[in-house]
Amino acid sequence: MRKLFIKTSKSIFLALTVLFITQICNENKTIKYSKPNDNQTLKKGEWISSSDSLAGISIRGKKIAFFKKMVFNSEDICEFSIIDSIQKNDNSEKNIGTFLLVVKNKDSTKYKILKRSDKLLVIESRNKTETFKFWR
Repeated sequence: MRKLFIKTSKSIFLALTVLFITQICNENKTIKYSKPNDNQTLKKGEWISSSDSLAGISIRGKKIAFFKKMVFNSEDICEFSIIDSIQKNDNSEKNIGTFLLVVKNKDSTKYKILKRSDKLLVIESRNKTETFKFWR
């Protein structure tokens, strides 16, 4: 009787293991990746912070500089790109956010773009939201 119980237990365990492995292999795989946004431009000029009228962003081509007291130095100038964060399943692809990637030397900072237009830029980093209005 005991041998029959052990044999049955092993068979049940083996069947459950095969079922579990099969279920894992059949699940949809989620892949996250980034790709360049189709619109890589931010309006050229100065953008003033809504919280400090002497602080803001200066944009020239693919270059960006964050300034304070209406001043920035050449070492404050960085390159930027706008990227989309994508989540892909077997059946669908979803944009889960657009980001401003600011690259200085080999270091980079990522800001989530909450709103972007020719007159307004709202970005978020480290749970801090900053709003910039186009000035000139």
